[in-house]
Amino acid sequence: MKILIVDDEQLDMFISKKLLSIEFDVEAFTTIPEALAWAGENNFDVALIDYYLAPEVFAQDLLRQLITLKGPTFKPFVLSNFVDEKQIRELREAGFAEIIYKPLTLEKFKQLI
Repeated sequence: MKILIVDDEQLDMFISKKLLSIEFDVEAFTTIPEALAWAGENNFDVALIDYYLAPEVFAQDLLRQLITLKGPTFKPFVLSNFVDEKQIRELREAGFAEIIYKPLTLEKFKQLI
């Protein structure tokens, strides 16, 4: 299984990639342009996208771009420390399968996929 991780926090991205790389093929990026460039040339099964990526840029913004680029060929998840009920509804409406609360664990991820 190929996983794309996008998290603007370098340390969070590193930890998620290291953890999931134990059992999966993982590519991880801290910027949207890098992630989109890679996604345009590669296929992936799962996308893990941090909720807050930059000022006024949220996970659903990147998800829309990825779906435009790849179609609905992957299962998207949000990574977050906290989202409220309104944000959860918005994320589900945007197409996210689930919200994964940080810290990410291998067991939690495997249960969701």
